[in-house]
Amino acid sequence: MTVTAKVRDIMLTDYPAVEKNETLVQAVRIMERYDSDRVVVFSEGRLAGIMTKKDIMVKLATLRTRSVTPGRLHVSSFMTPDPKTIGPDASAVEAAQVMVGDNIGSLPVVEDDETVGLVTRWEIAKIVASLPDVKVVDVMITVPEVLRITNKVLHARQVLLRYNLLFVPVLDEEGRLVGYVTVDEVADAFLAFHDIVPEKYRKERIEHLLVDDIMRLRPPVVSPDASVVEAFERMSEKRSKGAAVVHEGRLVGIVTLNELVKLVAMRAAR
Repeated sequence: MTVTAKVRDIMLTDYPAVEKNETLVQAVRIMERYDSDRVVVFSEGRLAGIMTKKDIMVKLATLRTRSVTPGRLHVSSFMTPDPKTIGPDASAVEAAQVMVGDNIGSLPVVEDDETVGLVTRWEIAKIVASLPDVKVVDVMITVPEVLRITNKVLHARQVLLRYNLLFVPVLDEEGRLVGYVTVDEVADAFLAFHDIVPEKYRKERIEHLLVDDIMRLRPPVVSPDASVVEAFERMSEKRSKGAAVVHEGRLVGIVTLNELVKLVAMRAAR
């Protein structure tokens, strides 16, 4: 796949989809079935919105939903309505530019008022395979704030939202890289917490939920001199939205799907 690809060349034609009146629990099950962090939402067969794990992470921690079990919540309360769309004959670079410009992670693909596919950051990022000369150091970002295993999950949520991050490394008490957290882990933790903990205990007990309880272990690791192709391969192996960049045993940055999409967006199609 190259930067000259069109959206129809890279889009998913089999993607997670639900009706807007479906329960949140069932929608999450469909996400899991597709190993996805989002579902396309329809209303009577017409495109109505997108719901992502980020939507769940943001809204499930609010006072309005704190007293309700996930089984009684519906997709319509969590989805982003009227999502930005793109046509199948648009270029992949154009899709990347829309994602970057609008700070979104996917675009339903619409042709003649019919939703024919979905393109996400993952499909765009595959295009870096045609850019083997670009190194991680050229695209990586510094970590604005790392997480510690003793941090609260509520703090992890704040860090993800404050810095608009897809991936945050976790260090142990000795400063060693031991894991990572994404929106997915926080959203899943909130879902499980709301399902298990009675409403009257939630406000108190959520304060005891720690990063150590939810983080994924052994994050993908690359060096600054590695190619972006290698970074994407490492991320793909673990289906991780990012990789830790380590130099001489020290964490120096991260590279995520966001940086790879931005790289593609800057490459004008030839």
